[in-house]
Amino acid sequence: MAHSVSPLRFFRVVSTQPTLIVWTFVVVVVVGAIAIVRDPSRSEGAMVPVLLLQLFAVSSGFEVPARRGYYDLLLTSGHHRVWMAMVHWVTSSAPGVIAWLMLAAVEVAATSRSGTTLLASGTFAAMGLVSTLPWAITVRLPRFSGGIGWLLALVISTSVLSSGNLPGGQPGDSADDWIWAAWGFLVYPVVFVGRTTESSPIRLPTGRRKRNIATSSSEMSPDHSRA
Repeated sequence: MAHSVSPLRFFRVVSTQPTLIVWTFVVVVVVGAIAIVRDPSRSEGAMVPVLLLQLFAVSSGFEVPARRGYYDLLLTSGHHRVWMAMVHWVTSSAPGVIAWLMLAAVEVAATSRSGTTLLASGTFAAMGLVSTLPWAITVRLPRFSGGIGWLLALVISTSVLSSGNLPGGQPGDSADDWIWAAWGFLVYPVVFVGRTTESSPIRLPTGRRKRNIATSSSEMSPDHSRA
């Protein structure tokens, strides 16, 4: 069967994003760019509204509008459903990714260096997570369900599980600390903006740290220095 409609062309006409979200991204980029030009250290803060807005932008939903007949022309065109879903995800996440890259370009131009906050590995991870998981959650749900559920998980984590503390701190020695750090990245990836792998070293277990401290102390003792 000949493919009469291209998924990319279809979603270019039948937009996955409300116009309000697109224009909100424009406003966020303009305000963030002005803040970065005036003070490049504000680049991390300028990324926060982009991530928050992306959370709702990618929660566009696929099955609900398809059941309502909005995608009938595309679904009868002969394309594979997986390919349609991938194009739907790309078009849903594109405005937020473009906004992030524009702010990163402004930061590079303002600081005259390549190693910037918005191009750090932690920023890539945060944007990748926010651009994929809410979309996957909302595939079979109404629009914004993934974003609402994510915010609800964050509120529960801060108000019930951690007594008002935001997740995302350094992992400790116990398994609970590592689980909490991983959970913090899932529900609050904002704290990882600007971080790199080198800035979050793996901490040694308590016993090994004590042995290393004892060895260092013995090497620095006066008797050891005279020997």
